[in-house]
Amino acid sequence: MVDKEAIMDKIESGSFGIDDLEDYLTLFLEVSNESEDVQEEVEGWNRKLLIHLSDTDNFWLQIAEGKFTSGKGDADDGDVTLEMTGETAAGVFTGEIDATSAYMSGELKIVGPLPDAVKFRTLTELVREELEE
Repeated sequence: MVDKEAIMDKIESGSFGIDDLEDYLTLFLEVSNESEDVQEEVEGWNRKLLIHLSDTDNFWLQIAEGKFTSGKGDADDGDVTLEMTGETAAGVFTGEIDATSAYMSGELKIVGPLPDAVKFRTLTELVREELEE
């Protein structure tokens, strides 16, 4: 079980980093699977997102019938791939880095349908709001 308070303290203090991504992703899944707002957002939206990180392990996130799952490593059949550094990923997930700005500056590359990446940004914002409560 991931210590939500410890993760939130790291985010608030600015010490959250690449090594915390796996724990954050676990929290992300827990919140996503329980939040009514997130569930409404993904209704009818079944996707697999591949998150390729240039300096650490890759991971994937799948949404199927409102259920969120994830794993480490490469998956073959994603609907959209987000390519960035681990530091950028940590910032995007925690809200320290604006995903749109990262995309415009080239720090975040998107392979696949842009609307899917925008939906993912919305999901990260909803999860952050839930975590901050």
